[in-house]
Amino acid sequence: MGRKNKRGALKPDLTPLIDVIFLLIIFFMISTTFNNYGTIPIELPSSTVESKKENKAVEIIVDKDGRFYVSADGKNQEVTLEDIPNHLQGVEEVTVSADRNMKYQTVMDVMTKVKEQNIANMGLTFYE
Repeated sequence: MGRKNKRGALKPDLTPLIDVIFLLIIFFMISTTFNNYGTIPIELPSSTVESKKENKAVEIIVDKDGRFYVSADGKNQEVTLEDIPNHLQGVEEVTVSADRNMKYQTVMDVMTKVKEQNIANMGLTFYE
């Protein structure tokens, strides 16, 4: 338990005491509740539910013969490539549907016309 000094006196072993002190420190750290002294009370504003705006979506169809159709409200209207931007006023979403065997450059021309109108939500689909 202890050691003899040169003079023969016993010296107590402090290792178990240090272990107990560390266990007590860990216990008190875990069981302590922390107070939030620096909190600021915030009142969040209440919101009212607004009706969702009607999403204006347009589909531009490119067929295998290279003709362009703008489909809005379920009606397909044949248009030219230069006339496509006129049909995209106030539109939030555009889907470009093209024939799988179509030249990709034609599809890219349509996508460029859509991008010129600053429409961020654009989809691309292919059909056979």
